[in-house]
This record gives sequence, C-alpha cells and structure tokens, in this order.
Amino acid sequence: MIFTLGLNELPFKPDANQIIYIEGNHDEVVTHQIGRHFQGIREHFKSMGYDFCYIPYLKYDLSRGEKLHYNAPYAKAAQLKFMTDDNFILNYMVHPENREKIPSSLIYFIPGYTNKDYPEADCLFRGIKISASSFEFDGNLKEVLKDILKDIDENSLKLRFHKVSVGAEDKCEENIEVDADEEFDYESKILVQEIKERVNKLRQKGIDEYIISQIFQHHERKLSRVRITKDCRIFLGDYFGMEIKMTPLPKAVFLLFLKHPEGIMFSHLPDYREELMEIYKKVKGPFYNEEQARRSIEDVTYPLSNSINEKCSRIREAFVSQFDEHLARYYYVDGKRGEPKKIALPRKMVKWE
Repeated sequence: MIFTLGLNELPFKPDANQIIYIEGNHDEVVTHQIGRHFQGIREHFKSMGYDFCYIPYLKYDLSRGEKLHYNAPYAKAAQLKFMTDDNFILNYMVHPENREKIPSSLIYFIPGYTNKDYPEADCLFRGIKISASSFEFDGNLKEVLKDILKDIDENSLKLRFHKVSVGAEDKCEENIEVDADEEFDYESKILVQEIKERVNKLRQKGIDEYIISQIFQHHERKLSRVRITKDCRIFLGDYFGMEIKMTPLPKAVFLLFLKHPEGIMFSHLPDYREELMEIYKKVKGPFYNEEQARRSIEDVTYPLSNSINEKCSRIREAFVSQFDEHLARYYYVDGKRGEPKKIALPRKMVKWE
C-alpha cells in the first residue's frame, strides 16, 4: 500500500535520496528485524543510490566518530544526548488525528510532487507500508525498493533542460582585468575537489541535519582559541589540539588578516605589501627565494589580480575541511563586496607565541 503523507513546518529540508522508517504505533517485530539486518539493509539501499534512515541508528551514527568531530569538534560522544523522538516527523502531520493510523512504513520525498487531497500541506512525502518480512533478503526487500522506485519514477516532475548556446560576443576576453573584490564572493566559495568530496561526506543533509542540530540545543557551540607558534603553526587548542595546515602563501595571508581585526580592503592591499612580505619570510623560514617571494607578494596584493581570492579560498577550505561552516566562518577571511574583508574570530581568543 502506497500513500501520501502531508506535513507542515517540517524542521529540515527533505532530501530526495533519503528513505526514512516511521511508525504511528511501535511495532516490535518490524524494528527487531531492522535491528538484526540493519547493515545489510543500509548497504542494499546504498547500492540503489539511497540512504536508509532508521532514526535510532542514525542518532548513534551521528554521535560518534568523524561525523561528530566534523560537526562538533569540541565534543565527546559521552557528553551527548539526543532528545529527538524517533518518530518526530509525525508531529508535523497536517492531520495529526491520523497519527496512530500510520502503519510501519518507509517514506520518501519526491521533489515537485503534488496531491490535490493535501492543498494545505507545505511538504509531501510518499510512503509504502511494510512488514517484518519486507526486510528479508529472499527477494522481498528488492520488491519493496522496486515499488518505491516505480512510484518515484511515475510521480517525478519531468524537467526539461535547454542548452543555451553562447555567442562569441558573450565570451569573456582572456586579458580583461577584473577587480579582485568583484570576484570575492564567488572565488571564496570554491573548494578543490578532494576537499569538496570530504565535506559533502561529513556535512549533514536532510533529516541528518535536524538530528545533529539537536546537539546544539543542549550543548553550546564552542569556538576554539587559536595559538600561533613561533614557527607559524596554527593550533586550535579547544578542538583537541587540532592543527590547521596551509601552504605558505595562504598561511601568510591568513596571519596578515589575523593581525588586522579591523579588516582590509582589497583595494588597499598594496599598502600591506611589506608587512605581508615579512610574514611570508617567517612562514617560509630560511629556505626561500627572495626574488620569487617578492613576485608572489606583489601578485597577491595587486587589486586587479585574482590571486588574493584564490588564497582566501585556500584559507576557507583549510578550516571547512576540518569542521562545519557554522564554526568555520569565524576563522576564514570573509566580507561583503566593497567592504573590508576580515576574520570574525574575537582577537582575545588569539595567542601569538
């Protein structure tokens, strides 16, 4: 049996790749079967491109290991308590009086799906009734997934994509100089592919995002103090001594902005050229090429060069690769167009050795 579940004010953005187990009344037989075969069920769903979300196990998974460290680098698993009801989604039903009628089910989100029977709902899930035998690996689980995929296919919006040809008059000329400040918002959000893949793996989405957010309702989000050593290493002592690593030039740019809490206009970077050069020499140590260093500093402080944006992107990725954006944004260089760029971390939290 496939049905529609209408919801209002759901506290997370549904993810079309997640299939979630819910029940209006607890079914011990079904949940026991899920518990016995959870890893196999999850792998089977994963092979079809979907995440199987069983909230009791999801809470366990999110409360330890690398995912916990990424989202709450200051926390220990033993300190965490999730107050989330395992069937909290049903708290947002358009017709809560029908809650106990919801059978043990797998629900899934289909972007763009509509149903005239739920005009007042701002979010619709589809659901399929299941039983303990649905999770048996003799073909039943495959049949359940087959029915889900068929339903998704039949109800998905058929989006049309049109290729837009770009005329020669619309192409950018290679040698046009663009103010670095104009490109900052875009360039500062670029992550190299391997960093992006790791971040996408650890950053929570859909129902995961809501559950991980419950940590922060009971545990204060904690910024770490920063310690800069004499040889310019960067340590975050309150995140279990985490070291933030960067290549020399981005690190020098980071230290320059750290020394200027008031911020720096990109158009004024030439005024900081000598200061940045001295920082860069210290970062590099005794083994550096004076002429090459001078060229690098001139390039990164030239307002019409994109070099400063690239370095700020590297600074951002150094932090975002280690912990989530809600904390990382206090540590990297940021700012609105036309305004000084700065690092938001309070300087009382910075120690220079």
